[in-house]
Amino acid sequence: MNRTVKITCLLAAALFLLTGCAVSRPGEGSAPPGASLTALQYEIDNIAVDFSSMWYYRQIEQQTGVHVDFSEVKDSEWSSSVGLAFAKGKMPDMILRGSLDVEEYGVTRHLLVPLDEYIDKGFLPNYAARMDQAGLREQLTASDGHIYQLGFLISQGVNTNGHFFINKTWLDKLNLQVPRTVDQLTEVLRRFRSDDPNGNGLQDEIPLEFTFDDNTTGIYNLFSFFGLPLNEDYVYVDNTGNVRFAPEEDAFFETLTWLHDLYLEGLLDIDFISQGSSIWAAKVNEGNTGMFSYWRLQNTALSPGTAANYQVMVPVHVEGRNACLPRNMDIIEFGAALTTDNRDIEASLRWLDAQFETENMLVSQNGPVGDTLIRREDGRYEVSYVPPDNELYQSVPVICGQFFAPAEYYASVYVPAAHRLEKSAYCDLYEQAGVLEPVSGKLLTAVAPKTTAQSAETTRLKAKLKSLVDAEIVAMVTRGVTDESREAFRSKLKENGSVEYRQVYQQIYDRWKEK
Repeated sequence: MNRTVKITCLLAAALFLLTGCAVSRPGEGSAPPGASLTALQYEIDNIAVDFSSMWYYRQIEQQTGVHVDFSEVKDSEWSSSVGLAFAKGKMPDMILRGSLDVEEYGVTRHLLVPLDEYIDKGFLPNYAARMDQAGLREQLTASDGHIYQLGFLISQGVNTNGHFFINKTWLDKLNLQVPRTVDQLTEVLRRFRSDDPNGNGLQDEIPLEFTFDDNTTGIYNLFSFFGLPLNEDYVYVDNTGNVRFAPEEDAFFETLTWLHDLYLEGLLDIDFISQGSSIWAAKVNEGNTGMFSYWRLQNTALSPGTAANYQVMVPVHVEGRNACLPRNMDIIEFGAALTTDNRDIEASLRWLDAQFETENMLVSQNGPVGDTLIRREDGRYEVSYVPPDNELYQSVPVICGQFFAPAEYYASVYVPAAHRLEKSAYCDLYEQAGVLEPVSGKLLTAVAPKTTAQSAETTRLKAKLKSLVDAEIVAMVTRGVTDESREAFRSKLKENGSVEYRQVYQQIYDRWKEK
């Protein structure tokens, strides 16, 4: 009898092991142990998490048979810790999330494993399928033609940062139409200032409320009215494929002349020079603002009551010219890399690719299915609720984990929240209106690979040029633009490297086009 029981138990155990190997999602089984690895793991500053014991990674270990010991590093200490990790005699097997200079550590110092051969041989099937289908391989390829990293991407199809919003309640009260040209907008702003649209009997309305040097709430977006896609790096590609330096263009000075006129007439809040987004939002929420630019209206710093007064507006344009806003594009962040000290490359890739399986990946960002995440009848996933106080990080890595979801794929597997659909609608409107630059400036600054020397040179020159540009914007808005001040500024830009800055980006763009 005892012998029969023992045989039955052995058969049951064998069957359990065989069926456990076929599992593809968290918590549905286990794979036999096979490898033990180490990882330097990025962690945001305001949480304290033990990644090694996290529920999510225990499930991934069951699926892959790979155990990982994590060394967590806070965001504020990440850069120095990465440098120390590569300086030591023994590096961790993997670097996970945060940021990593793949040109420095991969191309120049040869401390990272080139992954393109492994990708092509099928070691990362989940990841590779999305990368190739979305045409994102080039964005991940370093200057020497190799791929040293797995990317992190949550694509929402966002084509520009800031959209313009105008106070529809005020327009209706004053019987005004949504403006389409710069002249029409200027007249509307004058009416906002003088005709008491908020009805309190005071002339306290702020026609234009902005911050300074950004493309979400900043005045940089206003340059688009004159056909200039001014971004925070000052370079863009014109219709002939040439890289231009925006602060040298005639449209730059035409915009500043208009802004100076607005300032003199009390149509532009001059506090844009110094106020940040928090003060900006507080002012808009007071209910005295006519127009601004912002990411969207819902689920932002704006109160629901304030947001209800506004509607999106297509950028106006000066006569004879089209509006041209900076175009956004999906920027792939750093996800993971293997160091040349890696003890088991195939096990590392198996462990990483398991996290790119659709349900695993969505769980890593949103929490377990049946808890915070649900699977709908149409097969797509939807968030049921978001726990407060970063509770998700106790069970899943959220933005500290692996995620790669190009726009078309993401839309096919995930139902976005209402505020994300709102943003998408604005983006579709601007795309159809033809008010976005044809080539995103981000292709130059964040996508096309730079050599270590090019990266250092553009960083050095931008620091010099930015201080000049910001100071001149303030001066010309407050004091006006003259022929003498315009030419003096152009000369100063050239003395501080604007020509060299543009030429480096032209080289970067030309090499990108050749690929």
